[in-house]
Amino acid sequence: MDPATPQPSSSSGSASKITALVVVTALAAVAGYFLVKRAIPPPAPPSAAKPASDVLVPGSPVLLSSKAAIVADRYNCLCGECADTLGKCTCARDQGSNDMKATLNRLAAEKKTVPEIDAAMVQKYGTKVLAPGVTAPTAAPASK
Repeated sequence: MDPATPQPSSSSGSASKITALVVVTALAAVAGYFLVKRAIPPPAPPSAAKPASDVLVPGSPVLLSSKAAIVADRYNCLCGECADTLGKCTCARDQGSNDMKATLNRLAAEKKTVPEIDAAMVQKYGTKVLAPGVTAPTAAPASK
């Protein structure tokens, strides 16, 4: 060794090792971020995530419109899980309360009268749909 050539100090050697380690770690973190970001699909646009209002989604209860809620306690829920009226039932069975609530919403939206709604519900579900105290609709006389 030539005494005239300066020797690198051990402190500058460890500083360059630490700098190299920090750079490698930062590059690995950035690469990992982009790999994970690429693997996760982007969220669906809001219009695709929301089902149409007339589609029954399993497990989600159909909400009664304000007009339908007024007469909903006139009908028994036929879901098979409860003994509630349709207005009080919170279950979400597609072939039970969801179907019945969707039907009631449609009838109310068509601006049917209460006797017309009663008749339509009895026609579709039978007289067992009527809550206690509600009389079965009578057939309207034929108009001449």
